[in-house]
Amino acid sequence: MRPSLIPMPREIEYTGGKSILRADAPVTVTYAPELPEEAYELKIEDGKVTVSASSEAGEFYARRTLEQIIRTCGEECDDLVIRDAPVLSYRGFLVDSCRHFYGAEELKRLIDTAARFKLNKFHWHLTDDQGWRIEIKRYPLLTEVGSVRAGSRFGGVDEGGPYGGFFTQEQIKEIVAYCAARQIEVVPEIEMPGHFTAALSAYPFLGCTGKQIEPMQREGVFPNVLCVGNEDAVAFVKNVLDEVCGLLPGKYIHIGGDEAPRTRWCRCEKCAARMRRQGIRNYDALQGSFIKEISAFLKERGKTAITWNESLKGGVLSPDDVLVQRWMDRKKLCPAFTRAGGKLIEADFYHYYFDYPYGMTPLKKAFDYDPYSKSGADGVFGVEGALWTEFVRTFDDLCEKLFPRLLAVAERGWSGFPTRDYYDFRAAAIVLLPLLKENGIPTLSPFRWDPRSRRREIADFFKGSLSPGSIREMMESRK
Repeated sequence: MRPSLIPMPREIEYTGGKSILRADAPVTVTYAPELPEEAYELKIEDGKVTVSASSEAGEFYARRTLEQIIRTCGEECDDLVIRDAPVLSYRGFLVDSCRHFYGAEELKRLIDTAARFKLNKFHWHLTDDQGWRIEIKRYPLLTEVGSVRAGSRFGGVDEGGPYGGFFTQEQIKEIVAYCAARQIEVVPEIEMPGHFTAALSAYPFLGCTGKQIEPMQREGVFPNVLCVGNEDAVAFVKNVLDEVCGLLPGKYIHIGGDEAPRTRWCRCEKCAARMRRQGIRNYDALQGSFIKEISAFLKERGKTAITWNESLKGGVLSPDDVLVQRWMDRKKLCPAFTRAGGKLIEADFYHYYFDYPYGMTPLKKAFDYDPYSKSGADGVFGVEGALWTEFVRTFDDLCEKLFPRLLAVAERGWSGFPTRDYYDFRAAAIVLLPLLKENGIPTLSPFRWDPRSRRREIADFFKGSLSPGSIREMMESRK
């Protein structure tokens, strides 16, 4: 029997024989340094399994492929040789822990499942207007005050309150180690200069007005942002990032950079003074100057900064400064960035944002997306499926929205585009559903992955929860 595999390996050669395999089949592993990073060769012949890999990562991925083979073929499978390596080295998934909070044990179930499909980056959104979720020992009020909001009214639904939660540094280390054992790097996101209300609630001097505010209770883009003209505020975020760098050993730190209204900066003498000192003529360039400063700070610590594509607006950032994550590029700045040698992580809103119903983003729509053509194939460094939690109130709902759509991202990041017919991919996803269930990941019925009445499902999702203006905001300008 021939296996159902996700992602599709680069090369499968069937050699004509048959093998009887069990889940505990012994595997002979040899390391072949000449193979590319993460590459492996898996051979099944006469009931024996051998693996050649360039590293522990390659061996791990070979074993994930073998796991799928045994699961989908039963005890008898066709003898074969698989030669495989990923197209992209960044294959990610994003979970927002700020709007709604899920604990370490729930995150581990997601991590286990992502690892089974060869995803290797966990983008962990840890700070936002609605909650600060990472313990920073130098600034304890960030979690004592900033992690708790008075209530939750996302989409106009009053969930009551108070609502809070955060991860201690020991829990962060636990998740980092858990991911590392599964060849996944944690990419923390500490959002700045916008989406900063929770931090301002704890330390009001960080804002342009210095006024006391509270963490936000609803979705949206809010005017109270970091005062980038205040040297003490900039030093504060550098101290936070210094502590984050010590906690998370990975190469990348995401620093946000999206949806930062200029309202407060326009009336701030400290921001005006910074603009005069640096010869900055507009507020887009002011943000770019700040992001450039923070990225240089991280580079000194051996880290690479990632920022959302809005940070390109000021024309300040170069490909040497940052990796850019593209979610919605209305100004068409990403193609110019890649032509200059810049690298992008593709997280397209219309195809790879999974917090919306399948009526808005069916599985086929996610699978059919070609991330390599949007801003230039040579510039694509990675792909990522994103799950924001404004409207995701339960863990089961999170799982159902994320899977199996995240498998389409895994396919594109590992195998490239095109790979195979969508219906072959869909059939493989159905066969592999038991792997998700083993990890405690509920999914919708396959009949709901590509709904016929898409408009109805979208209308039902928004009905009674968002005003027409809010719907336009969500559809046109929100991540």
